[in-house]
Amino acid sequence: MSNLDWHPVSAEDSRSLRNVFGTFMTGVTIVTTREADGTPRGFTANSFTSVSLSPALVLVCIAKSAGSLAVFSAAERFAINILGDWQRELSNRFAGRTADKFAGVELLSCEADVPCLADSLSVLSCRRHSLVEAGDHVILIGEVQRYRSSVGSPLGYFRGSYIDFAEGAKAIQVERGSALKVGCLIARDNGVLLVREAGQEHWSIPEVFWRAGVSQKAVIDEVFRRVGLVGEVSFIYSMFEEAGDDFTRLIFRADASGELAPAGSAGREVRLFRAEDEPWRLVRGDYLTSMLHRFFSERQADSFGIYCDTADGGRIAGIAGKPVPWLDWKH
Repeated sequence: MSNLDWHPVSAEDSRSLRNVFGTFMTGVTIVTTREADGTPRGFTANSFTSVSLSPALVLVCIAKSAGSLAVFSAAERFAINILGDWQRELSNRFAGRTADKFAGVELLSCEADVPCLADSLSVLSCRRHSLVEAGDHVILIGEVQRYRSSVGSPLGYFRGSYIDFAEGAKAIQVERGSALKVGCLIARDNGVLLVREAGQEHWSIPEVFWRAGVSQKAVIDEVFRRVGLVGEVSFIYSMFEEAGDDFTRLIFRADASGELAPAGSAGREVRLFRAEDEPWRLVRGDYLTSMLHRFFSERQADSFGIYCDTADGGRIAGIAGKPVPWLDWKH
């Protein structure tokens, strides 16, 4: 590192300096507002930072060459949507000049009817505090009025490319000794949904690590986000640890609704498999293979059990009847 060469800043070589700026890893946001006629506007920005807690101030930069500069300079209210790793496509869309960036995007109504992206990792609803001209950009400083946040991994950006925190999160969880991975067997149209990460050969059930301090509902919601659907779990289905893994899997049975997207974040494939597709041949791990076999057999018989990995080879407890809500049971 001591042998690094110094370079003068040159207007003729702005690309080189831009590349240096890109060595600072950032998150990704989409900034949104409405025009005076109600038309929603938005742009992707990674030049976001918190400024102050009292008052609660944040800033984001917009290029003077941006088509929406006049709109955001005049906006009294705007929102900063902090993106999760499942929103890469949205980031690309709002970074371009697509005619209708908001087509098909689920929105929430923030302060003064500002459009907020419903599936974001976090959202800050802001009132304009001040504008500062800075070279070829304008710094938009906002005072946070309300905020909301969910569970998930952020969308990262480094050296001009998106980065995936999934492997790093896995290593952290294993090192901390709290490695419990929660997954869902999501039933749909007489089949189950499996996912395949970019560059991987095998399919698997959608699953995430259960991090300390995260509620059960939040971690289940994160699992569903990996397939781009909403749904609910019905009951625990299996608990086991594959040979060679440093974590335990806790698997729920679940049902989902909504339109199935062909791919999730970071090129993740999502596909429906039925019994005739023999999905147990597509996954890796003896327990996952056996679990998928068992699921289709039990689904056909409409009689499910709960499996737990034990020292004597594992045990299944049969369930008589269907799970019912606790309030119905105790009455």
